Amino acid sequence: MKTKVFYNGIIQEDLFYTIYDYLRFNPDIARQYNVLSTSDLDNLTCDDWKNVAEDAIYWLIHDQLPKVTKLCVDDDSPSMKTWGTLYYQTLAYINRKFPIHGGVNLRGSEIETVVNLCNECIEDLKDFMYAIHEPTDEDLEKS
Repeated sequence: MKTKVFYNGIIQEDLFYTIYDYLRFNPDIARQYNVLSTSDLDNLTCDDWKNVAEDAIYWLIHDQLPKVTKLCVDDDSPSMKTWGTLYYQTLAYINRKFPIHGGVNLRGSEIETVVNLCNECIEDLKDFMYAIHEPTDEDLEKS
């Protein structure tokens, strides 16, 4: 499993990109955490990482999940104004859980299937949120 290593936290890569998008598209929240550029991410404490991860997941559930639509093969990908972050994180989830895809595809699937995959992705991200921890010597050796 790929992780991002910061001074005060180890975060699974897909959860990190969810947090990154959340902060990028919610500048008021980014200012609350004093994250004005990517270099400021090192200033977040482990508790900050957990809190912003929880907020980002809440954002996926309450802002993006309601905007999920059925996608046909020729449709444009969802934008960040709709459910873009959830779309790309669900694709990453599918690649992690079904490496050969096993016939799983967001495009052309019934809306119930897409929503179920999005919900599974969110549950996976929650598990990663609970796994956020301060770096250990072992973590630092791996990075």
